[in-house]
Amino acid sequence: MKMLGAESKAFALVSFYSPPDDYLLHISSNTLVVCRYQGEEALVVIDVRSILSVVVMVPFPFVVGGRDDQFFVIEKIKLDVIEVDSLDDNE
Repeated sequence: MKMLGAESKAFALVSFYSPPDDYLLHISSNTLVVCRYQGEEALVVIDVRSILSVVVMVPFPFVVGGRDDQFFVIEKIKLDVIEVDSLDDNE
């Protein structure tokens, strides 16, 4: 959060990805959205109030079209996806 005069503002660093791979999107009936990471030049700082939703970009485990820099979209990720070991917290 940053103070701008008397007003505080919150910002987020986001990354833009390529458009989805048309072939994978088509054969998956528009359910598998695989995009390429665009690197640091695609990082942008935005006002958090402009965020409408949050997705997770997970490394795609397959090489498609000779590229291994691809990620797939997960929407609505939930805590039950994350493994938590309560024993680690007590050490």
